[in-house]
Amino acid sequence: MIGIVVVLAYALGAAIGVASSRSERLADVWRVIIRWQIVVVSVGVSLLAAWRLEGIADLAWPLLAAGFTFAIMAVAWRTTPRGADRAGRAVLRGWSANANGGFWVIPVATAIAGAPGAVFAVIVDRLYILIFGFFTWILRRNAPEPQRMRTSWIDQAPVIALGVGLLLNVTRETPTWTATALEWAAPLLALSGAAVFVGSVLHPSQRIPWRPGMRVWALLSAVRIALFVPAALVAPSPQIAIAFVLFGFTIPAFFPPQLSILYGYRDSVVAATARWGWVFAPPGIAAAALIWSLG
Repeated sequence: MIGIVVVLAYALGAAIGVASSRSERLADVWRVIIRWQIVVVSVGVSLLAAWRLEGIADLAWPLLAAGFTFAIMAVAWRTTPRGADRAGRAVLRGWSANANGGFWVIPVATAIAGAPGAVFAVIVDRLYILIFGFFTWILRRNAPEPQRMRTSWIDQAPVIALGVGLLLNVTRETPTWTATALEWAAPLLALSGAAVFVGSVLHPSQRIPWRPGMRVWALLSAVRIALFVPAALVAPSPQIAIAFVLFGFTIPAFFPPQLSILYGYRDSVVAATARWGWVFAPPGIAAAALIWSLG
């Protein structure tokens, strides 16, 4: 049932994104919409997942998954031309090539494996956010468009929520309703993520040539798959294996186009990833479903 809801949520969100891109009024306030989405959706999921973490040992495999991002970032840095904007562009390229944990792995893993699959995927994604909290600082520091100091609290809100969830984890018993809430957060993630992503890709500021970025997109995608798929083969449970294969065969990361709008970047690799990264969705779903059926 929830799998059907997730698919419908993606479709509806994409339709909303296309419709919003045709509105000049919405284009003018799109930065506000992006930040509201970060606060309302991402913060809630961060808190629930951290609250449901059962033990420190549960962090071992998520840490491995999060660690793969550094290899991808290193390749992104090496393939970004030197210049004053190299740091910001390398971060955006590496981020766009990394897995879409929040709006792909979490909803799909939940639809296939239920709440246990969601917990692992969310913890990995939250660890990603801890890592990308630093990279967000780099993007803000080198942003072509100056940023107001107060917006940094919004951009880092999911990290703060993760800390609150961990505090609740060690001070209070985890309520049973959090499992249901986390499971049904999947359609909300799919809906809001697809809407804001599509609206951001089609935003006037991001209508740039994508063909020059195809070669680097292909290289970074190959690095990601080469890291995650072998890890799925040795994962200790079907839920973790499903998450790993979905991290490898992922749809485009949603945040790079959004952050490009917030901070004023324009990069062809980000544009290419946003348009062509979807080709990995069918093999990812097929592999995850096969693992669950055999597990």
